[in-house]
Amino acid sequence: MRPQIIFVHGMWCRPSVWAQWQGEFEAAGYPCTSIALPGHAEGERDSALENKGIDDYVDAVAKIAAQFERPVVIGHSMGGFIAQKLASRGVLRAAVLVNSATPAPVFPLRAKMLPFTTRPFLTWGLWRKSFRILRREADYLVFNKMPETGRAELFGQLIAESGRVAYQLGFGPLNLAGSNRVDRDAINCPMLFLAGAQDNIIPVGASRSMAAWYGKRLDYREYPEHGHWMLDEPGWKDRVADSLAWLEPVCA
Repeated sequence: MRPQIIFVHGMWCRPSVWAQWQGEFEAAGYPCTSIALPGHAEGERDSALENKGIDDYVDAVAKIAAQFERPVVIGHSMGGFIAQKLASRGVLRAAVLVNSATPAPVFPLRAKMLPFTTRPFLTWGLWRKSFRILRREADYLVFNKMPETGRAELFGQLIAESGRVAYQLGFGPLNLAGSNRVDRDAINCPMLFLAGAQDNIIPVGASRSMAAWYGKRLDYREYPEHGHWMLDEPGWKDRVADSLAWLEPVCA
């Protein structure tokens, strides 16, 4: 019997972003669920995200994962970091990371990000608030490899995010509280990392540093044609096929 697949979305998103991937995985015979992280469900106000931390998100996914016998978690961006944290708890069959946020000690910020990330980080008290990304920021950081004609609709689907989580994941080893650390030696399942070489919010330099830090624990694959929105960019079906082919022997 194939294991349960749990899809975990990234920042500013809801689980609906996984609709196409989930359809492909279900067609391949996998039972699937896409979950809404705390504060990200339909109808919730931006204020529901205030003071939420990454541990709140990890614990919420862990509760769902506990309902299944060693599920597979597939996470995009922030969801990829959550998948790493769950892998370190020894509860997963496998993890697939799609343009994943990086753990400490990797420092994720790169020069190409700064013109479009400084606005929120210069907002006083952001760690206590929720915030939304602007259209110009989204087009550059998230949707840069999507056709321009579809970007307005995609932007309209974005929601707010926790400023505390942005701080926790955005500063690598400078997060002295350690909420962005992963115990790599505790990971006992295979992990696949799909990285877009033209990703502007998880720059490929950060992805390569993460792959080097994990070493043989991580199967790292880099795609020159992709940006951050690998979920829906041209060629996304090929990335699903890559993931399914990788999972076949893992789940046999």
